[in-house]
Formats: sequence, C-alpha cells, structure tokens
Amino acid sequence: MSDGGGWVEKFSQKVLSWFSQREVKTPLAFYFRLIGAVIVIVVAALYLGLPERRFQIFVIGMIFLGILAIIVTLFAWLGPKNLVYGEAGHRAELKFKFGTEKAELSSAELATLPGTSNPRPLPSVGTEAENSTGEIR
Repeated sequence: MSDGGGWVEKFSQKVLSWFSQREVKTPLAFYFRLIGAVIVIVVAALYLGLPERRFQIFVIGMIFLGILAIIVTLFAWLGPKNLVYGEAGHRAELKFKFGTEKAELSSAELATLPGTSNPRPLPSVGTEAENSTGEIR
C-alpha cells in the first residue's frame, strides 16, 4: 500500500527546490522561473480560494502572464542579447566599451612577444607516458 501523504511532501519539495536552487543568471531564466511561480500560485489560489472568486483569480493570473509575455517580447525585439547575457557577459562587454580592458593583439604584435617553453609538455605519440603517480611505464 502506498503512503497517502508522501506525494504532498514530494510535490512541496519540488516546488520549494524550484524557488531555492539553481541561481538565475540571465533575464530569460528569470522569466522562465517567474512563469512557473505564477502558475503555481494561481493554481493554489484557484484550489484554496472561494468558489465565487475563482474566475477573478484566473483572470488576474492570465493578465499577469500576458503582461510578462509582453515584457519578454519587448526585450527580445529591442535587444535580444539582453535576454541571454548574464552578468559576466555584460561586464566583459563594458570593459571593452570603456577601454579598461586591453585591446586584442594583432598578429605582428603577437610575433614580437617573448616566447616561453612549456615546462611539462605532453608526450608525443609513440613515446613512453607517465601514469598518475608520475612513474614512466
């Protein structure tokens, strides 16, 4: 016989992990997370709300989802990279924009740089290789 209350615990753990795990790093990920949260809240309000208020709750939830869809559409239309860029991407772009990051080197400048040798080069094919303890096989 199955546990009667076990599904409630599993469902609540899944919902709570939705809000607590996986840090949101981009606006698009935030909107996906927000859509799921709105749906869970509206379904809970429909289930727990008064029967005469359920249609109003449904309409308010759909209006909120519609407004959210319009905001994401505007973001995608005006600047699609703003939806998928995280903090690291914006910082890297601003470094180049404001000149705080050094520019890329040309091939002529790269040729004039002093060379260095690799202290532990990879073994060539057909030569003896070291195992994980550093011994030669």
